[in-house]
Amino acid sequence: MVILGEIVPLVRGSAAGLLSQARQGVLTSRLTKAQFDRFGYVSGEIQSWSESPRALLEAMVSAGLGESEVLLEYTLPRSSLRIDAVVCGTNPVTGRPSYVFVELKQWENVHSVVGGLVRLSAKDKLRSHPVDQIQGYCRYVRHSIPLIAEEEKLVSGLAFLHNAKRSHVELLLDRGQDHWGELYTREDLSDFERRLAELIDARRSHEDNEGVANRFLAFPVRPSAKFIEIAKEAVVNRRLFPLVDQQLTAYRRVENALVGADEHVRKTVVVVVGGPGSGKSAIALSLVGQFEALDLRGYHSTGSQSFTETLRRDLDPGNDNGVRAMFKYNNNFQTLNGRRIDIIVSDEAQRLRRSSTRSGSRGQNDDRPQIAEVINAARVPVFLLDENQRVRADEVGSVTEIRRVAEQLGCRVEVINLRGQFRYGGCEAFDGWVDRLLGIVDEPPLVWSEVNSPSGFQVHVGESPRDMENWMRDRKGPDQRARITAGFCWPWESRRDLENPEIVIDDWKRWWNFRERQPDGPKHVYWATDDGLRQQVGCVYTAQGFEYDWAAVIFGKDLVWRDGRWVAQLRESHDKKAKEIPALFPELVRNAYRVLLTRGLRGVTMFSVDQRTQEHLRAMVGPSAT
Repeated sequence: MVILGEIVPLVRGSAAGLLSQARQGVLTSRLTKAQFDRFGYVSGEIQSWSESPRALLEAMVSAGLGESEVLLEYTLPRSSLRIDAVVCGTNPVTGRPSYVFVELKQWENVHSVVGGLVRLSAKDKLRSHPVDQIQGYCRYVRHSIPLIAEEEKLVSGLAFLHNAKRSHVELLLDRGQDHWGELYTREDLSDFERRLAELIDARRSHEDNEGVANRFLAFPVRPSAKFIEIAKEAVVNRRLFPLVDQQLTAYRRVENALVGADEHVRKTVVVVVGGPGSGKSAIALSLVGQFEALDLRGYHSTGSQSFTETLRRDLDPGNDNGVRAMFKYNNNFQTLNGRRIDIIVSDEAQRLRRSSTRSGSRGQNDDRPQIAEVINAARVPVFLLDENQRVRADEVGSVTEIRRVAEQLGCRVEVINLRGQFRYGGCEAFDGWVDRLLGIVDEPPLVWSEVNSPSGFQVHVGESPRDMENWMRDRKGPDQRARITAGFCWPWESRRDLENPEIVIDDWKRWWNFRERQPDGPKHVYWATDDGLRQQVGCVYTAQGFEYDWAAVIFGKDLVWRDGRWVAQLRESHDKKAKEIPALFPELVRNAYRVLLTRGLRGVTMFSVDQRTQEHLRAMVGPSAT
């Protein structure tokens, strides 16, 4: 078991030593510098860093735990999310290592708590309950680190609201608590100190406690769970994947909407927004996995044949457990026929089309948006999307459009923005680098070799498609998956000439993902997951929604670099759906390459058939990475 990169906190040290730095006013600057040195940016946490760590450290020293080792801003394995503090030492009763996860809150007041979701003011965004948040971190670490899974009592979870009076946060106090989630306010300071002393042995030296922390940071970590593994756990085995942070907020919001849904109550539409690797599909599949337990009639829907058919095949291979029927397409909800549907989870909802109408399918005057069909069909409609993954001209899924249609239908809309990165070994920097590289955001591109990325995620430019294949082969482990994709710049035919592959680049020749190479061969929709298709080249439609360990991307001539900017060349594309509205093509072709570049869990290599574009890619990756 290995993990990409190195898991280290931003700052670590003895509680007494760190408290001295906090009192001198230098701890905040240490945290700020460490974040910038590692990630290349400074977040908006400076205000909390100036208060919260000191509140914890004062309590620890008061409890006689000044020699304990404290990890400040510990990054969760394979993620960009961080726990405020991990206190490391030895349990005074068992003599075993003890790791206390601490969530620090500056909250002073709470406006409302409904179904475990918190608002600090009437107009505040939805937040997770602090107990749920710290419990989520503990569950995530249990799932990620086998040694913790074998001995769960090694980890404890505490939430410390160091500015709050109990009477001002009374609504939080009814939440069920356990070993992984206990809540304390400033008026509970003596109880908080007592609890810390019960979990950490004050008699141990700092050297001992430092050693305990070093062992924790060196624990082997499970590889990232593949998409299908998450799906099987959630849907077939009915085991909830450990959701954290805003993932859990989104899940709870949908649960609350289901409880409150009634024909006499205004319908709530839940929209969850996040980029590649933010955990959207984990939320979607966790919800699907609970349909039976909650006695719900519900469906998961997409606009992707590859995504839906893979879920049907892998989760219900014998078509005998009823799971296959839960996975639908976005155009399956045109008529209700009096049936009651509790929930529809529209995954990859950016692919919702302007209309389900197709020639000959039904009356041409019926042009209702697919968004409206999903909303009308379900008591609780849920949309999970990334607006920068729209790749066809008739795809209209966006927060703005969903809100417009929902409000026309008299519904209220709740939008939850996910934060955190669970792909690329938790490398948040790679997402931003891709968006800058492709001009998705209005910021200049960065050189990857100069980006501070502690995750170990690898970025490479090949000299040819064969060089990319060799690069992946040299890195690919026995249980890992590697795939090559390309821009839609070569014709894709349903009838195959098996002697003449479509994609020819110098002496390198490959077929697109086949419909069926042989009558009994795997279908093209399974390209991302079926190893029988690994020598074929995938396109955006067979790659979107999936992930694999190593990704190779061939840039065709539909997107080239000219005179310091990207130029989209419509005539070079063979994607008819992307070209239907020429004015949209430059945006859609960039989105397509964004999808292809962000599929890899461990690394990506790229190559352009256009020489000037290839030179630009080399410059943006940097000499040390090519």
